Order: sequence, then structure tokens, then C-alpha cells
Amino acid sequence: MTERLITVDEVAEMLGFTTQGVYSLVFKKKIPAVKISKRALRFRPSDIEAWLQEKTQQPVQAAISQQPARKSPGRPRKNGTVRNDYVNHIIESAKKEVLNV
Repeated sequence: MTERLITVDEVAEMLGFTTQGVYSLVFKKKIPAVKISKRALRFRPSDIEAWLQEKTQQPVQAAISQQPARKSPGRPRKNGTVRNDYVNHIIESAKKEVLNV
């Protein structure tokens, strides 16, 4: 006989997440789920156990290094200076181009 599928609430309780957190993982395709209909998600307990086992074997540093780098150079400070030297370099080179043309 096939195993009983569990709901989002049951997975959230099992993992210690909120239901929104589980939906977020499903949306990002980071957790295995079965889409029953347009509005119904279910999970196989064996898939969740295998996913957890895979996550516990993965080193913490590898999980952190997979996060994308921040793309924004930073927010300007109140006094008008910028936190990042790269932005200052871009501004200075743009000024040189405009003044030399």
C-alpha cells in the first residue's frame, strides 16, 4: 500500500517552520512536494525524511556559500558619501568622461 501523504501544516510542524515558510521552500523548489490540484500540496513522509537527511549531511559553509552575493553597492549615507569605493570609482570616471568631451 502507498504511504499516506501529509499536509503543509504537518510538514511545518515536523520541521518547526511556519506554513508560509514551507510554501516558500516549495516555491523555490528546495523541498520535494506533490501538487495534487491547483490549490492542494501534499508531501511524502519518505521524501521529507530523505531531504532532511541530505541537509544534515551538507556542511554549513557550503550552504552559506550557495547564497547569491549582494548586488547592491550600498545605500548613500546621510552626508552624501557612498559606502563603497567601487561606486566612487564609477562616479569619478563618469565625471572625467563628461568633462573631457
